[in-house]
Amino acid sequence: MLPSILLLAAAVAGIWYGIYSFRIQKNWRECAEKGSFFNVKNEPFSGALCLAAIVQSCVNDSDFAARIMEGVFGSKHDEWHSMTKSVSYAKGLNQDLLVENFVSLFRKQDDSFKVKYLPKVFKALTAAEFLWNEKNQGEKPSAYLKTLLNYSLVSDEKSDAFRILGLEPGASKDKIHRAHRRLAAKYHPDNGHGNLEMFLKIQTAYEMLK
Repeated sequence: MLPSILLLAAAVAGIWYGIYSFRIQKNWRECAEKGSFFNVKNEPFSGALCLAAIVQSCVNDSDFAARIMEGVFGSKHDEWHSMTKSVSYAKGLNQDLLVENFVSLFRKQDDSFKVKYLPKVFKALTAAEFLWNEKNQGEKPSAYLKTLLNYSLVSDEKSDAFRILGLEPGASKDKIHRAHRRLAAKYHPDNGHGNLEMFLKIQTAYEMLK
């Protein structure tokens, strides 16, 4: 009798969780379609869904987008994948509008939130823009975001950036570019032997030095 009750309880719990997850994912998709991210349910931090939509629109691969978000912000891959998969089904997404929405959300946060998350936001975007073609795709989302926020990645960590790329401080732009292409290709998560953490470091270093 007891095992039957336990099985029934487990089945009910599974059905309830399935319905709950479906509603959450529907909320994510609808928020993305409407371009309104102020009533998002169950996102890890304010603006997470909007940023996930930007990353997804850059790579056009919900699994890779989820890995980028996980590598930068932590949390479980499955949770990010549910989010990126949901926004991948949204219709009529516009990258510039997504960036503008993110800025609107970001400006409402306190200073501690901005200090904590802004560098990570750009880290995620530079990874997502790895294969970006400005001639065909226009301005990068990260560039538009920098303009709207009047943000600069200049810092006193440039020496570390050169080190990550295996270069001497003050190396030429051509050497920086060649080192970035070689290392990014080597550590790209999709090559079968990649390393997402190292790939993100390479992208951030390149963005800082280019």
